[in-house]
Amino acid sequence: MPPVIDDELRALAAAIREIRARQQLSQEGVAAAGGVGRKYVGQIERGEITPSFAALVAIARGLEVPLSEIIRVYEERMSRGSRDRPRQGRG
Repeated sequence: MPPVIDDELRALAAAIREIRARQQLSQEGVAAAGGVGRKYVGQIERGEITPSFAALVAIARGLEVPLSEIIRVYEERMSRGSRDRPRQGRG
């Protein structure tokens, strides 16, 4: 997997875990409320798989937040991470 994609999956996984912890929900609770499997939620939270749009919508439903909240936290983490990585020149 290319490093950028890996970083993005880690940021998405961390965003979902962060929101779930903030909501004090278990993976089982998120999975049940969202209509997905608990193992699937775990795989997403560990960055092992790339979730589909439908899966993200289901997880947002399970987390009881709008999808935009997951994206907001993800983008926050990505911008934090990009400040920590050295810039690479183009060309």
